[in-house]
Amino acid sequence: MALSAPALALVKRLKEQALHETLVFPAPRGKVPSDMVLTSFLRRVEAKSDTSRRIATAHGFRSSFRDWASEHCYARDLAERALAHTVANKVEAAYHRTDLLEQRRPLMEAWAKHVLGE
Repeated sequence: MALSAPALALVKRLKEQALHETLVFPAPRGKVPSDMVLTSFLRRVEAKSDTSRRIATAHGFRSSFRDWASEHCYARDLAERALAHTVANKVEAAYHRTDLLEQRRPLMEAWAKHVLGE
């Protein structure tokens, strides 16, 4: 798992709370949350976007990470794997079988420091 130390600490605290047997972030009724949970939250709190008169989006979080990774010279393949993107080209995908896990760990630690303002 390529989670940063702060993310692992959060998962540990949530596990101790025993909110659900297998899910880290269960929906209120104990089910898997829909993909609209974060979007709904951002709309409800009217989270500001960099684009004027717009609300932040869940995709914007992913886009922010991707821009940050590029600006800090992380390899494209590494950033794409961190976002769980697959290789679209079938021939390339057949030869690219690694998940780059060991390289993703320091990337996620650096991202956590950026997000936390350290």
